[in-house]
Amino acid sequence: MKSKHVAIIGAGLSGLTCARELTSKGHRVTLFDKGRGVSGRMSVRRTSDPSLQFDHGAQYFTARHPAFQQQVEEWMQQDVVAIWEGPFVSLEQGLISEAPGQGPRYVGTPAMNALCKALTKDLEIRCSQRVSQINQSGSGWQIVSEDLSTNQNIKQAEEFDHIVLTIPPAQAIKLLPENSSLHNACKTAIMDPCRCVMLAFESPLDVDFGAAFIQNSSLRWIASENSKPGRNSRYECWTLHASSEWSQQYVDATHETVLPILLDAFATAFGKSLPEPVHASTHRWLYAIPRNPLSEGSFQDVENQITICGDWCHEARVEGAYMSGLSAAEKIL
Repeated sequence: MKSKHVAIIGAGLSGLTCARELTSKGHRVTLFDKGRGVSGRMSVRRTSDPSLQFDHGAQYFTARHPAFQQQVEEWMQQDVVAIWEGPFVSLEQGLISEAPGQGPRYVGTPAMNALCKALTKDLEIRCSQRVSQINQSGSGWQIVSEDLSTNQNIKQAEEFDHIVLTIPPAQAIKLLPENSSLHNACKTAIMDPCRCVMLAFESPLDVDFGAAFIQNSSLRWIASENSKPGRNSRYECWTLHASSEWSQQYVDATHETVLPILLDAFATAFGKSLPEPVHASTHRWLYAIPRNPLSEGSFQDVENQITICGDWCHEARVEGAYMSGLSAAEKIL
């Protein structure tokens, strides 16, 4: 087929996977992302202290589909993915029980964003670019973006044959033309928020697990960053994720409101008081967890030459994001 110039908006795992597949077939791809780097919800929070590092988005992933299993094997050979042994438990007010088994749980090394970075080789990626408009131009599309490093609007000179949207559906709706058939899929997809807390302590908290699923709490998950392979910190670092229900209730709450409530929930989950952290920060993932994940893989508006993909299109897992990116590329090809 004739070589296309494809614009992919969003450089998370699904966008990067789609880009790799298209470029391997001879098409030109340009990725746009509002972040300073790639990875989306697989990004990593670092501070001015290089020993503080938090996987504050995606926590781990599993591999079930043969295509993804093959990719994971390649990543492991490249030393950018390793098995996280945990241990993993279920925790309620100090009472520990066995967590449900899911087979091997993997993480990126030395941070979760390593696998996304491994996909970027030879790709054309424009970071700090928030796409504000996609306008029909001739037989294709022209993109208008805001350069977040300069606060200037840029009308991209190139014309694109196809647009791929990997951003949350609520944001995609704002870019879609009114006549697009993709509105229905985006309107039915609901992404719940997640409030996150990142903590560091001078000394270990003396627990026998690496991560826990929290029961009957405003928290749903806690993880020791130090228990993951490839991490090296002089502090004990923990990442906490609040439940979807609590996060929705406190979606617009300030750091000063969120932090003490979730610190108290953290101590309650352990069933004991905790020392004062030497670092405490919070983050709001506004579009974090698909409430009603689909299994379509991806959606395409053939008339307008627009495709949508992301984990919400394919079972709401890291693996789903990868498989959705493959699905989008296949439809374009």
